[in-house]
Amino acid sequence: MQSNASSSSYTPKDPPPGIELWWDHLPSLKIIRPPKGPFSPQVDERCFTYCSQSITGRIHGQDPWCRSLCVRRVFLHEVTRVLAHHHTQTVHKEPGKRPRVEITEVIEAAPVNHPLPPEGQRYSGWLHALLGRPSDVADTDPMHPGAQGKDELRYWKAGWYLWWSRSRWAAQEHFDLMRRSLESQTEWQRLKERRNEEWAHGATYDEGKLVEDANRIDDLGNMPPFPDVSRESILLPMPDSLSLREQLENMLAPTWKVLDVVRESVSSGAQKELARRIYDKAFTDEPIKLLRVCASMIWENMGFGEDDSSDSNDTRKKS
Repeated sequence: MQSNASSSSYTPKDPPPGIELWWDHLPSLKIIRPPKGPFSPQVDERCFTYCSQSITGRIHGQDPWCRSLCVRRVFLHEVTRVLAHHHTQTVHKEPGKRPRVEITEVIEAAPVNHPLPPEGQRYSGWLHALLGRPSDVADTDPMHPGAQGKDELRYWKAGWYLWWSRSRWAAQEHFDLMRRSLESQTEWQRLKERRNEEWAHGATYDEGKLVEDANRIDDLGNMPPFPDVSRESILLPMPDSLSLREQLENMLAPTWKVLDVVRESVSSGAQKELARRIYDKAFTDEPIKLLRVCASMIWENMGFGEDDSSDSNDTRKKS
């Protein structure tokens, strides 16, 4: 009997038996707040690439026909550096109420100038003119992407960008740059420019020192270490807002005016009076006369009424 009692009891080291409640079996809700800033899992770029190859192109070792389109969003933390971060408290006192404390987060940041790649330096502001935003606003607005002067170096700004290319080499390089930050992309561009400049002055390199494609086995001849493929690509800053609603309102403004006129004419009885007059005219000889006049004019314009008119004139002269 004692052994059974000792086996049924638990020692202090064991956890006490839990009490199951009926609401423990209900599904629970969890609120997960993803991190912001550089640790955010939010997608900032999407790319679509289409390539095709022909039989003769494959036999002669020609590059495939490729088109690539990427939409990139640059966030504020990528083009700014935080200098100070603190909180301020403001106490609001109102008569008859408890004081209310308002906590404000203050972040002091400085802009970081990362130059755009070569395909982004050729932008002339025509996209803003196409979408209805004046080009002078885009040039003078310092917070807008591509707000630098036409002859000045342009830098990355927070906003949306559109990248398009017809080169498969540019697409491969762009995919490699998707794993790099803006600072790392700037360093990569400087490295390419420095290697090409050294090559132009007669410097030679071993194959192991250059970052080349493993499948690039064809003979390129006397070409620089990093050929310039930016001329087959373009990088455009997108406007902050496309203002589609304003454009639709301007386009449909005449339609609303016409509908208002029709509504007023129906409510005033003008449409009913017009229908009554058309019905009354249909039972008179005026529609038949109008039809005869139109038929005769068509007959004369087709050239069949000249002889008849000349014959009638001759008979008149003889008489």
